[in-house]
Parts: sequence; C-alpha cells; structure tokens
Amino acid sequence: MTLYLPEHVAEAERQRFEAAILRNVTVEDQRARDFTEVLQQINPDLFMVKAKDEIEAGLPLRAGFYHVLKRNHGAPMTVATVHENDRYVEPDSRVFERLAAGNMTQRRVMDTIAEQDRIVERAVAAENERARDERHAELRDRANAAWRTSVSLDRTRPWTQNEHGRRAR
Repeated sequence: MTLYLPEHVAEAERQRFEAAILRNVTVEDQRARDFTEVLQQINPDLFMVKAKDEIEAGLPLRAGFYHVLKRNHGAPMTVATVHENDRYVEPDSRVFERLAAGNMTQRRVMDTIAEQDRIVERAVAAENERARDERHAELRDRANAAWRTSVSLDRTRPWTQNEHGRRAR
C-alpha cells in the first residue's frame, strides 16, 4: 500500500534521501569523474560515484562499489549499482550498454523487450504441450495395462487362455 504525502513532505523526503546518498559516496574517484563527464553528455542528471567502504544502513548502496545516480525531478534519486553477477567490477562500456538497454523511450529497446517476451511465451507454451503429451502417454500406458491382453514372455508364470488358469484334462 502506498502512502500519499503532501507535495512539501514528499519533497523533504526526497531531499533527505538524496542527502543520505551523497553522504555515503565519493565523487573524488578519478574513474567516477571520467565516467560522469561522458554520462552527462547523455543526460545532465546522470553521474557516477563510488560508495564509501562503510555506509549507512537502509540505503540502496553497496559498500565500495561504483554506482550510477540519476536525479529525477519530482521523484527520488535512482541508484544503479555497477556489478557483474553481483560481484565488484570496475566501470567499463557495460555501463553504457546497461543504460541503453533500459532506455524505454527508444523503439529498438521496446522491440527487443517485446521479442524476449514472445520467446518466453513460446518456450512456456512448448513446455506445457510437452507436459500435456507426457500426461497423455502415461494415461494411455495405464489404460493399456489395465484393459488390453498381454502375453508374458517370462517362463516363471506361463501364459494361459483365461484368468482361471489351465483347463482340466
């Protein structure tokens, strides 16, 4: 459940959140400064920082990791951690690839997401069909075992014409 806050209270919360983020990061890292220059050519609200080794609890930061921050007008700051499979990595071109992949204003990105959704839907449908076919084969085997006559090729129990065994001679 979301809580509606008056605009002045929401703005105060956003400022408090942004101040807490900025207290726990450093912009003095040379690599972060270099990336910030390039990021601000893409969008002036983007910048890169490095989180301090000790950070306050409750913030979306990972100690010692690089983060891309975006100031959102009228909304809380966006924090994106730079990592590879949850492991620390130095920032490189993957930062720009990730930003491009998340840009929902470009038709190319939306088409890629839609295509991925279609691939997942086809895979789920194929899996459901395979499971259904397996269930049908299992039921067919059970019905055949219960109602069809079969001849045992095992000599421990010889075959007889009827269920009562051999005819008396």
